[in-house]
Amino acid sequence: MSKVASAIRFEPEEKEWITAFAKMDGNTFSSQVRLWVLERLEDELDTRDLAAAISEDDGQRIDWSDAKQELGI
Repeated sequence: MSKVASAIRFEPEEKEWITAFAKMDGNTFSSQVRLWVLERLEDELDTRDLAAAISEDDGQRIDWSDAKQELGI
């Protein structure tokens, strides 16, 4: 898969800070920022999915013993 370049502006001190952290993790500046952005995106999507699931929850619950019996456990 080919990648495209994008520009993000950081203050010099911020870039130094991120670069130092990336080096401790064995990453480049670019790969560290990419990793953080993609992780954050996944977290945001998970949060939205959870909110949707909670809003659709009807509150009905099944007793554990009933669930085991239904599953034949």
